[in-house]
Formats: sequence, C-alpha cells, structure tokens
Amino acid sequence: MIAEAPPYVTLTASLPALGPLLSAKAPPINQPSLEHRLKALTPDDHREVTALRDVLSWTRLAMTESDPAFLARARRVEAGLRSEVLRAVLRDRLEIRTVVAALRRRHAGEDAPPAGEAWGYGRFVEIIRANWGAPDFGVGRSFPWVSAAREKLEAGDRTGFERVVLEAAWAAGTRRLAAHHFDLEAVVRYALHWSLVDRWARYDDDAATTRFGELLDGALTDLSQRMAER
Repeated sequence: MIAEAPPYVTLTASLPALGPLLSAKAPPINQPSLEHRLKALTPDDHREVTALRDVLSWTRLAMTESDPAFLARARRVEAGLRSEVLRAVLRDRLEIRTVVAALRRRHAGEDAPPAGEAWGYGRFVEIIRANWGAPDFGVGRSFPWVSAAREKLEAGDRTGFERVVLEAAWAAGTRRLAAHHFDLEAVVRYALHWSLVDRWARYDDDAATTRFGELLDGALTDLSQRMAER
C-alpha cells in the first residue's frame, strides 16, 4: 500500500514557482486558482491563513478603518495564530507598514504623533515618534531601506517608492520563512509573496500617480481635520 502524501506536501507541490518579485508580468497562478488550492487546508489552518492575509493585504495600505480599529484587529489576529513564526511574520510586515505610514505622514507635513496615540504597530512606534525629525526616524539599522524610500518619496518617484517597500516586504518574508518547505508556514510564504507579485504585476505609472496622490490627499485631509479639532 502506498502511503498518502502529507497534505502540506501535496499543496505546496501543486503551487507553481513565483520567481523574482519584479520580473513577472503576472503571477504564475491566478487568484481563483490559488484560493481553490488553499481550500485543501484544514478549517483551522484556512481560517488563520485568511485572517493573516487579510490584515496584511497590500491594498489596505490606505486603510479605510481607523488606526485604533485596525491595530486592535491586527492584535486579535496575532493572538489567534498558533505558530510563533507566523506571529513574527505578521509583526515584521506591520512594522514595515508603520515605517511607511510615518514616512507618508511626515511627508504630508504632519508633526510626530502625540504620545499615547494609536497609530503604529510593533517595537519601533515610540522610537519613530521620538526621532520624528531624523531622516531615518532612528530605525535605519533595523530598516536599511528607509532612506531609499524617503528619497523616492521626496523626489515624487511613485514607482520607485512602491518598489522599495514591496522589496522590503518580500525580504522580510523570505528571512522568516526561507527554511520552511512543506508546512503551513511554507503555504503562508507562498500566499504572501503571491500578493506582492500580483501587486507589482498590476502596477503602472498611471496607477501609481493616482494612488500616490490619493494617499497624500488622505494624509493632508487627516492633518487638516486634526488641526481644526485643536
């Protein structure tokens, strides 16, 4: 009798290689096909993967929910993950998002967030707030890409800014998950990297210009509202 392959082996073996982040014109598997294959996960695993992907979805960089609500949801997702590796993956990505949010806010002319304001996630929130005037917010050693991102932002290079941030997210996932091949962590690595490939493949200068303007307009609107409330 031939032993049945473990479910993670079967699933990961069915997923086509993604290749380098910036080289693909489209992911090697479309979203409906990916979602269908992820249904092979157990209900508990599928629920965790879905929650993790949702809170890290790149389209939510411009968040429609309030910062406190998003941060509370992210903490619930982190607490519900059974794998410490996946909890670390979530923290890594949300810390990147926090640095990006700080870059956007400062570029829009905002002062440092007031002490106690719920605006970022992870270990570096207070460091960034205390070093708001520093070019790298005092976190350049932990996030060596932040100076390049700032330069792209200040130069109005929308595509370059997006590229730097996506590459940072890709590198963070690779660092945490490269040693995983036939387990839940490997499935998560594929799903998260797929979203980055898909994001870049859909990206073009016209869309970048529109999205960049929307992000800055939103930041300026928030600033105006805060000033009016003072």
